[in-house]
Amino acid sequence: MKKLFLLFAAAVVTLQLEAQPLNRSTPEANLEAAKEAKASGNLYAALEKYEDVYDEDKKNKEVAAEIAMLNYELRDYKMASRGFSRLVLRDRKQEFTELKYWYAMSLKKEGNYADAKDMFRQYLSEGSDEDKKASARLEIEGCDFAREAKQPENLKVSNLGKNVNSPQTEATPFVSGNTFYFTSLQAKEVITVDGKEGDWQSKIYTASSLPPEEDQQEFFSEPTALGMQINREGWHQGNVSISPDGNTMYFTRVQLDANRVTESKIFYALKGPDGWGAAVEVEGVNGEYIAKHPCEGELFGERVLFFVADIPGGEGGFDLYYSPKKKDGLFGLPVNLGNVVNTKGDESSPFYSDGKLFFSSDGLVSMGGFDVYSSQWNGSVWSKPVNLGAGINTSLDDIFYMQLPDGKKGYLVSNRPGPNNLKSKTCCDDMYYWELEEVKVQLLSSTFRYRMRSENLKTNPPLLGCTVQVFDVTDKNPKNVEEKTDQGSNEFSFTLKPERSYMVIATNAKYLPDTVTFNTVGVKRSIQVNKKHTLRVKRKPKPKVITREEPIRLTNIYYDFDDDKILPASEPDLQFLVDLMNKYPDMRIELSSHTDSQGKDSYNEKLSQRRAESAKNWMIAKGIAGDRIEAVGYGESKILNQCTNGVQCTDEEHRFNRRTEFQIIAGPTSITIEEEVEVQDEN
Repeated sequence: MKKLFLLFAAAVVTLQLEAQPLNRSTPEANLEAAKEAKASGNLYAALEKYEDVYDEDKKNKEVAAEIAMLNYELRDYKMASRGFSRLVLRDRKQEFTELKYWYAMSLKKEGNYADAKDMFRQYLSEGSDEDKKASARLEIEGCDFAREAKQPENLKVSNLGKNVNSPQTEATPFVSGNTFYFTSLQAKEVITVDGKEGDWQSKIYTASSLPPEEDQQEFFSEPTALGMQINREGWHQGNVSISPDGNTMYFTRVQLDANRVTESKIFYALKGPDGWGAAVEVEGVNGEYIAKHPCEGELFGERVLFFVADIPGGEGGFDLYYSPKKKDGLFGLPVNLGNVVNTKGDESSPFYSDGKLFFSSDGLVSMGGFDVYSSQWNGSVWSKPVNLGAGINTSLDDIFYMQLPDGKKGYLVSNRPGPNNLKSKTCCDDMYYWELEEVKVQLLSSTFRYRMRSENLKTNPPLLGCTVQVFDVTDKNPKNVEEKTDQGSNEFSFTLKPERSYMVIATNAKYLPDTVTFNTVGVKRSIQVNKKHTLRVKRKPKPKVITREEPIRLTNIYYDFDDDKILPASEPDLQFLVDLMNKYPDMRIELSSHTDSQGKDSYNEKLSQRRAESAKNWMIAKGIAGDRIEAVGYGESKILNQCTNGVQCTDEEHRFNRRTEFQIIAGPTSITIEEEVEVQDEN
């Protein structure tokens, strides 16, 4: 796997062969040409010639195996799976048992986790390569993880479009200030290196952001290559990153031989008033090994350079290292990040942000090949890597993750199927934009006047002149989130948050208030909630005689969802009751609380008792003696309409049963109060 992700996929370049000419059509000549092409790293040409040989001899299983493996290396997993299956599933003589591992890997890369898991298990029982068996056990864990993983509903991942994503592979998207950097060959076809290819090496490009729009197809303008002070002729430039202060660029310069990396060193350039200066090799991190993927960060209170290298003595193939920064371009000796982060596989593409290191690896439990992980630095050690999950990761290879300072958006590179690939749908890497959209609950609260039957109206007419208050009642201390008074409309819009409980109260000086409660628990994507308030008109207060044991409903006693705390909106009614008991000092009352039939009977009884006690305690705090109030919770035992257990009712019908009442149980046999009476239907 080392040959992948060093700069770009090895499959995108073909090299002219100098031995046997490729136009000889005999099977022997094609076979010889195929072997030479493969040895030279010319995988597409090798695949073509092996297919020519196979067309002449369909029984040649060795050639069929070569074709399947080449398709796998070229990341055409659909064709690889098809080729491996023909060999493995018909293998009565067990000639191709070792290919079961690669068949399983192809199935996993296709996202066929169930069949991949079964094939890995077969390899564990029949295969002979202990390293592959160890890998197969890890891959089985990855299949189980992937089958359970769910992409967050608010995570949006978008291809950056054809302006910056060519049919070939792109890499290392990085944003600094208002500039977007990346590396690419920017070619539309397979490049044939035959002396006529011209200036074909990978370069560092910049592009400018385009204004956001709905269903955006292009995120950036046409790219521009940086000058020769960065993009040196005859070398591949790659792995670009910018320091947090925006003044230092890090990147790699790479040499290829037979389509494989022979030299890769890290360079840097400083920004001056006229742009980026000349590139200089970084001292301290380069050596007789491949160094790549530089990214500046911080450890132990000092600036460091994270990078990837295959330094002998590491944990696996390519490991993550850091070197302390001494001055611009000079760093201390490389330090391996250790076996908590590094594995027996390959690690790649580190990105550091606020104490957390993001990187890709194919040596951990993964959904695909390379997955993106994060590890937190606690000041002395790194935490166990955490897989970033579905959406960021796929069944394929996901690398070069970076995020913007808010942590809610960023970029990554993946060979997930894109709109503009060179060969197969998964051959080549594209750059993607990801965003964790903020989950918003848009409340549209509408106010209406209760219609009388005599009005001969089919619907309640809109009511203007209202005020709507939104209370967050999730916590023990409810708070008024927002209040709006209409400006010639009966509709009020509020932006709320998920995982909260709300109470919305609509008031009008000439009408009785109306209250709606709801919660946003479990909301995972932005939605609009529509709530209607229907207010009944008031009459002028008139005397009303209340006799002993006649229940009087307190219409504006409100409680937090599933709680017993008195809310500010409840206080006027309780103050009315306090004033009444002061007016009649010998009066004793029963103060009762009632619930609807939703929920368990026993729970509702306990909840209503707590609520009645809470109202009593409020009145005691206002000076009323506790022995004058008998608090009783009736739960759902006194339902006033048809909405008993098991009966389907609207929330408005249930709400009719959620009430607080009082009645005289000692003292005067009757009292007179001033009451605002609702308009009654006339028919």
